[in-house]
Amino acid sequence: MQEIVLKGIDEKLYYDTCENGLPVYMWVNEKVNNFYATLSVKYGSIDTEFKNTDMKKMIKVPDGIAHFLEHVNFNEGEGVTAHEYFNELGSSINAFTTFHFTSYEVFASTHFGQNISHLLDYVQTPYFTKKLVEKEKGIICEEIRMGKNNPGHKLYYGMNQALFSQDKRRVLVTGEENDVKKTTCQDLQLVYDTFYHPKNMYLVITGNFNPYEAMGIVKENQNKKEFPPYKNPERKKVEEPSEVVLPYQEIEANVEIPKVKICYKMKKSLFESFDDDLINIYLSVILRNNFGTTSLLKEDLLEKELVTSIGASRDLFGDIVTIEINMETRYPEEVIPIVEEKMENLSITKEEIKRRIKANIAALINDYDDIEYVNSDISDQLVTNGKVLDNLYDIYNSLNLKDANTLISQIDLRNKSVVKLIPFKEKKDNKKIR
Repeated sequence: MQEIVLKGIDEKLYYDTCENGLPVYMWVNEKVNNFYATLSVKYGSIDTEFKNTDMKKMIKVPDGIAHFLEHVNFNEGEGVTAHEYFNELGSSINAFTTFHFTSYEVFASTHFGQNISHLLDYVQTPYFTKKLVEKEKGIICEEIRMGKNNPGHKLYYGMNQALFSQDKRRVLVTGEENDVKKTTCQDLQLVYDTFYHPKNMYLVITGNFNPYEAMGIVKENQNKKEFPPYKNPERKKVEEPSEVVLPYQEIEANVEIPKVKICYKMKKSLFESFDDDLINIYLSVILRNNFGTTSLLKEDLLEKELVTSIGASRDLFGDIVTIEINMETRYPEEVIPIVEEKMENLSITKEEIKRRIKANIAALINDYDDIEYVNSDISDQLVTNGKVLDNLYDIYNSLNLKDANTLISQIDLRNKSVVKLIPFKEKKDNKKIR
């Protein structure tokens, strides 16, 4: 077993790999009385076109199939699901699907070995029947309808559809109802056989436990199982242009105050002197400085009651970078130009850089009090970087004004989309009055 020392914050991770290729990452916190484990598969909603070593050409499966598979994979037999087993242990289980991965989780305070072993067992032992698949379709379709009534859901996917022409982020993680209805048992089995292999999965355990005992339990469990050779799937890659699809759109929703997203889309190649980690970190620091809690702009807009909330975020995937400003305002026509002008004049000083370094390091240390956050962060890093960064402390300390201003100068604001979520318009009554 290896130890990954996280420099500068007095923390370490334990890492080992099973003979079948399953990597295991563990972080111990003896201050808590519980533990949290996630078994994740590097297969998400965007991976609907792929081929494996048995295929001569790419095949396409229905949108939403990763999420569908997450649902049916809880079945352990006819009328038996993993929930019953974990309920008897007093444990809590759930699962979720993202664009990039699917994760099965268990949260508990006792029966460590049983929880870990059965998490591995039910995920790695699929039970699909036509009857169960058909039953699940109605449940998923209802979930889709509920999501479409959620204002945040509407705004998020409205922005994605305004931004992306090729990338599958424009498609619901769940797929549409028609996608669900046409998904077959054979489709689900094909995806499972292609992607649900130990070499394409990873187990993360955080909380109060003995890592050596944990690894013994995991290896014993995995050594009892036989897996077919890994088919090394190849996912279809798309070339996403920097141009947006819709520069502006309005979406009606059940909201009292309009919500607005202003998003800028650009190629990562613009930031040629920075690696992905530095792009993410510098953009985060710069956006927090200009739109964050203590920024002068936010204080001014709140004081004048022009917004009820405002914040900013960034994202990086493939060769695309996005910068997103989110706000809730009764006066979007007045506030949008103010935000756009601020984006044209982003700034940061040496003193502000120093404050952000201290804030980031403090957050890095404090986050290691939360076993769920640490688990999620490890998982995200494994998907994004293929490894856990052990030098974030050093990266934060290396931030400087010159590089920050260089990155600001490289930001491209030409490709922009504005999406407004507005209250439902009143329907005019066309009936004649008698």
